[in-house]
This record gives sequence, C-alpha cells and structure tokens, in this order.
Amino acid sequence: MANVTLKNICKDYDKGNRVVSDVSIEIEDKEFVVLVGPSGCGKSTTLRMIAGLEDISAGELFIDEKLVNSIPPKDRDIAMVFQNYALYPHMSVFDNISFGLKIRKFSKEEIIKRVDVAAKILGLEEYLNRKPKELSGGQRQRVALGRAIVRQPKVFLFDEPLSNLDAKLRVQMRTEISKLHKKLEATIVYVTHDQVEAMTMGDRIVVMNKGVVQQVAPPMELYQKPVNKFVAGFIGSPAMNFILGTIVDHDKLFFSSDKGSFAFEIPEIDETRLRNFIGKKVWIGIRPEDMYGASTGVDTSRFAKINVKVDLVEPMGNETFVYFVLDEVQITARISARENPSLQLNSDFAIDLSKVMYFNSESEKRI
Repeated sequence: MANVTLKNICKDYDKGNRVVSDVSIEIEDKEFVVLVGPSGCGKSTTLRMIAGLEDISAGELFIDEKLVNSIPPKDRDIAMVFQNYALYPHMSVFDNISFGLKIRKFSKEEIIKRVDVAAKILGLEEYLNRKPKELSGGQRQRVALGRAIVRQPKVFLFDEPLSNLDAKLRVQMRTEISKLHKKLEATIVYVTHDQVEAMTMGDRIVVMNKGVVQQVAPPMELYQKPVNKFVAGFIGSPAMNFILGTIVDHDKLFFSSDKGSFAFEIPEIDETRLRNFIGKKVWIGIRPEDMYGASTGVDTSRFAKINVKVDLVEPMGNETFVYFVLDEVQITARISARENPSLQLNSDFAIDLSKVMYFNSESEKRI
C-alpha cells in the first residue's frame, strides 16, 4: 500500500469558481481517512482529483511519494468504488469482478485465484454465477468492492458507497468495510456526508466546508475538541445546540443570553480564557446529552437549572429526545428513557456547565 499527500490542492471551474481551496492532508500508509461535510463542500471533488478524474488547478498530489498530477487514472494504481455500483448487468458476478484484470491481460489462473480470494473475503462464493439483477443492494455493493480488491491497488477510494442502501444495510456494510480495511491493511480514502459513518469508520476524519478543510483529527478529538463552531455543530447526532450571548463581569463571570431568558455563572475552569471576552458576544455550545431531567438526581452545584415548555417528546427506545425553546432558540435534549414519566408540559432540566463550549462570535473559533 502507500501514503497519499495533498499539498495546497485547489480546484477551479469556469469564471474563477473555486470549489476546493488550499487542501493539505497527509494520509499515512494503511490509514482509513474519511472526508466528511455537507453537500457541495468539495469532498467528492477532492477524491476525484486523487483518482485523476478531475484535473488539479493548483497544488501537488503524491501517491507513494510520487508526484501524480499529470499521471492518468489508469497508471495511478488506485481503485475506486462508486455510489451507484457501476456493474455490467449482462455479466455474471465473476465477470464483473474480474473485468479489470481481463483488460490488463492477466492470466486465467491468476484471475481465478484473485476472484476466489475476494469472493471469500466478501462472502460471495455462492453468487459468482449470478447476474447483478439477482442480487440485493448490499450484495451488489460487495461485488463493486470485490472488483476493487482484485486489483490489489496501492490506494482504495470510496465515493459515498452506502448512500443507496437502506438504514439497516448501511450499518451492516459499515461494519464490513471496516473489517475489510483490517484484513487488507489498505490505505483508504472514504467520502461521505454522513457524520455517523465518519465517526464509526475513520482512523482520522477530514471535516470540509465550502471547499476548505476545517479540521483533521481522530473521531473523538473532533467530538471533544472541535476547533470551531462549524465542526462542533456538524459532528454529533443530534447536533450541538448554540445560544448567542455576552460575557459579563459581576465580581464573577457570567454568560447572559441575548434575549435575556438564560444566564449562568461561568465555572472557574473556564474563567481565565474568557476574561478577554468580557463585554463581547460569544456563542455557547451545549450537546444534547449534556442536559438532564430534574429527576436524575444529578449534583446541581455544577449545573445550570432551567424550566421550559416541552414542545415535543420522541421516544427512541433506550433514550428520549426532548425539544423545547430556550432564549428563542430550538433546543434538543437527549435524556434517558427512564425520565419519560416525569416529563411534563413545563419541565425542569439541568445543563452540565463543565461540558459547555464557547466560541468567538466573529471568527467562530472555539475559545
């Protein structure tokens, strides 16, 4: 396998429309890196530049220490798995998997050997004589994976490969691709808009927005230490809640929300770094799981207590999502299912102040 290095990669379309700007990423050998972000953020375009399907407008791309900007896709020693499988409907599973090897004039013995290995890894042995129309969506995706595996490339590229599958099958295929990575010890670059996929699969995650890399980090570092408001809001499900307010000094520091319906004393651990923001606007970020119902018996000495009108309750089995408005902002709380009976039209909640994040209202960087 091989490492992949992107140095100041840019992509411009007509009339100076820049869709990828100054992307620099070092992907290590055998690493599973996920590019994630909202639709139109430039993640698929970045992947297609690695594949050679899009020209690079500026910057340098290296695969296995070799500059490949001007090298055509077929000579980059990569294999790409697409969202729509791209299988030949008139060919058997065996012929679909082996097609690329036949084009490259591999011997019949080598083709059979490689297809057999891939089929065993993917559990496709009994389907090799079937046509794609006889397979389920998950099986078709395995065939597309098999076609990539037999190539034995230096780098695997995945472009939203699970988007066409139903929710249950997506979870299953997520697990299978992660296991496949461990078996093959492959270098994988994987694109998705689904942050749950990114968090569960990647060794590291590259968060992109508007063509710019926001942060590159392991999953839990992104979750616990987001560098800015965008990353904090994008990573985590349900999404982080944000409230705008001002840092005020009344002997001790307080956060006071813009609409005046929510305030709390800032914990000592956060005071030092927030003193430079006295009198200034900041965003606070509260994750849904860092709010608790009044019945939980939490130590409220480090919690801000609020009483709110509950708008909607969504039982999810072992947990419950509760929706209410705080300071004219729609808030989501994620609480234990055991608290369901205590929820009333007007309910008390406690916010864990040790988990609150603060963001500069101008730069939106985490303070």
